[in-house]
Amino acid sequence: MAAPEVDHGALLELIASGAQVIDVLPAFEYDAAHIRGAIHLPLARLWHEARVRLDPGRAAVAYCRDVL
Repeated sequence: MAAPEVDHGALLELIASGAQVIDVLPAFEYDAAHIRGAIHLPLARLWHEARVRLDPGRAAVAYCRDVL
């Protein structure tokens, strides 16, 4: 099952409610621009590091492009 897409307004609501924002872009793209407070977990490492870096009790939303 694919994860639902979230529009800009819904993303802002998720952030306001304490959701973890995960940027899955490569480091050079994350360094160039990212959502303030986003956790950098490149897609290649996401599944390996998510368990130790994310809070399982909080909602999480991942993004990769065109959200800034």
